[in-house]
Amino acid sequence: MAGQIVIISGTSGSGKSTAAELLAKRSEAFWLLYGIDHFMAGTFPAKFGHHGPRAGEGVYAHPIDPNDPDGPLRWSFGPEGHKAFAAFHEWIASASRQGANVVIDHLMMSDPPIIQDIVWRLQDLPVLFVSLTCPYDVLSQRIASRTMDKKMPTDLLGEDAVRKIVDRLDRLRPWFYEAVYANDITDLEIDTVANTPEQVVELIEARLQQGPGTAFARLRKRFSPAA
Repeated sequence: MAGQIVIISGTSGSGKSTAAELLAKRSEAFWLLYGIDHFMAGTFPAKFGHHGPRAGEGVYAHPIDPNDPDGPLRWSFGPEGHKAFAAFHEWIASASRQGANVVIDHLMMSDPPIIQDIVWRLQDLPVLFVSLTCPYDVLSQRIASRTMDKKMPTDLLGEDAVRKIVDRLDRLRPWFYEAVYANDITDLEIDTVANTPEQVVELIEARLQQGPGTAFARLRKRFSPAA
């Protein structure tokens, strides 16, 4: 019997990582916990990530307007990026097929084609797709209060790595917000201003009692299988 998959989507600061961790912690059942931050920080090779020197082959940040090189940025995938996200999604599917429950925090956007890939790789598996929402100004306040406590890749970016990373993330943030919330099909949408992390998880748990979601089936009607 396939394990339950819960995908929790939302942009940085929405509370998706906190919700995923709390859901796994509260449950008496066995849940594997993974997500986009684990994947990008611990699995994806840093030199192919959007701060690395070979980002163009993996996941790269580039100006939305080519005529404004210092303006807002967006993500795109190179060939290694497409390959890596396919492997990420196949890992989720494999874990479920082994009978393990999996909770994932993710950036569910259609450009780059994350949704298009994952909905087909998880076909015929029980998926609940949750979106955590929050006004942009609140997200900005939450992110501003965070501290940069991760080890910086100074060997790749130089001694001013922190400045480069903070600048790049600040320029990416408006596009992330638009791209992640462009999708209008989910099983459950939760406002993380109106609900505490505990209440968010209670809402997810209550929805799980009703059975698997239908959002991925509806999304497969919208998107053709990846070539």
